[in-house]
Amino acid sequence: MAAEETQHIRPEGIEELDRKSLKWGILLFFVLILQVSLSGWYVVSDKQVYYSIQLMYAMEYIDVFYPDEFDKAKMMSHARRAVLDELDRFSGYIEPKEMNLIREEFSGSYGGIGITIIQHDSGLLITSVRDDGPAGKAGLHTGDIIIGADSVNLSDFDAHDATFVLRGPEGSKVEIKVVRDMYDTLKYEMTRQNLPLIHIPYAGLTAQKNLYIRLTDFEAGASAGIAQTLDTLFLPHKDSIGGIILDLRGNPGGLLNEAITIADLFLEPGTLIVGTKGRSRWVNEESRSITIDITEGKPLVLLVDKFSASASEIIAGSLKYAGRAVLVGDTTFGKGLVQEYKGFTDGSGMRLTRSRYYFEGNKFINDPNAEIIDSAAGIPPDYYVDFPNDDPFIRELENTFLLREFAVLHAEDITRYSPFVEKSPDWLEQFKRYAHDNGFHYASKTTMMAAITRSMIAFEGYSDKTFRTIDGILKKSQEQDRNLIDDYSDYIRQRLFQIALENTEGTHESYRLAVLPYRKDIVLAEKIIEEKKR
Repeated sequence: MAAEETQHIRPEGIEELDRKSLKWGILLFFVLILQVSLSGWYVVSDKQVYYSIQLMYAMEYIDVFYPDEFDKAKMMSHARRAVLDELDRFSGYIEPKEMNLIREEFSGSYGGIGITIIQHDSGLLITSVRDDGPAGKAGLHTGDIIIGADSVNLSDFDAHDATFVLRGPEGSKVEIKVVRDMYDTLKYEMTRQNLPLIHIPYAGLTAQKNLYIRLTDFEAGASAGIAQTLDTLFLPHKDSIGGIILDLRGNPGGLLNEAITIADLFLEPGTLIVGTKGRSRWVNEESRSITIDITEGKPLVLLVDKFSASASEIIAGSLKYAGRAVLVGDTTFGKGLVQEYKGFTDGSGMRLTRSRYYFEGNKFINDPNAEIIDSAAGIPPDYYVDFPNDDPFIRELENTFLLREFAVLHAEDITRYSPFVEKSPDWLEQFKRYAHDNGFHYASKTTMMAAITRSMIAFEGYSDKTFRTIDGILKKSQEQDRNLIDDYSDYIRQRLFQIALENTEGTHESYRLAVLPYRKDIVLAEKIIEEKKR
């Protein structure tokens, strides 16, 4: 039997399918070529994509050919920082550890031991201790100098860098080493706890029955603190309270929503609080008051200075230009820009300016037509006050910490007397001797210039008459410098009293007895309230 021939039978229509596949394959090939060509054109035409690819190419080239080891992550971090540095001074790259601090501020609390510190020649000087914090419970005092935390020597740390050592997760332990009274070295072990931020270190009634509120920031919870203060101190006594003094001196700002919520408490419904305008219409918006004025129109005075910035200026501008508040103090910082924060996957982030804000009457702090985006004049006060601590002499004296050291050493004796009682001991003379013995000798710009000129004249061989003239100017200027402690005697005595009270009685008593009765801007604010009541 003949073998059967094997036949390969093709299904019906297969030839047509092959022809279609071929056509589509050819078409897809040309589409891919076109896509690659268009992508190349897009990369060249879109500068952002082009420069990003150039940076990646450079990094890969370095990675292949550079002869030594290098930190690629560090280089990219520098690149990101350099990009943001080309923008305004309020935009910038944020390191991961800095970003953690910002997240804590946004949350309204932090893990720590409950102290405020400033840099000191010997370490970190504690300027306040929270009674409810681990440090207060362990026995740390105002005036103690921190020199170590666990195995870290903090003697050369500034206050900002030390924050990353002193703060930590709730429940973690830390051993703090401090120097007390300049001699004793003590160790305290404590457990960190989660502490709410203190936005209002003091609020209370003055002797003239006005409500004074000190607000130090606009981080998360600040508006709730103001509302609670008004609920507990104002509303129960609103008939007897003459007016409200809101102290924003030195307040650097914070969250926009916190400022809007606080302003809303003092305005009638529908009043413009603040508007924002940015590059995109999607960020243009206005915030208007939606509640009634909780104070029912009571006189309102805001205390501001050149360090009142950002959210502080939103409060000041909205209430001033709406005719609701009077500003007392100095012209504000001048920051009419709104920033937002963006986190990156590595824990770092960036702060980016997104819009300008404005007030009633289309008043901008940062003019949209100005050539420099981050420069502005600030909001002028209605009543100007010359603050003593703006004087170069006072700034230098405060920076030496001699006032604090002397007040802590003599705290118990100083607090027995009000600083302006005639029969009180003359602490000013004692302090003058203390400052002199500790090497404090202030030289004004006039004194320094006269001394330089005198040296130049002596070297160049000018006439005796010229030398005597300059020498006379120098001696006169030095005498005026020596008399500055007497010229600022009221300020110095008040500060000694305030610091002594802080150390012995706490912040509340220091405000009540040493700040409210004597600070010039508060005294002026009370006079303004009295006039408005009439």
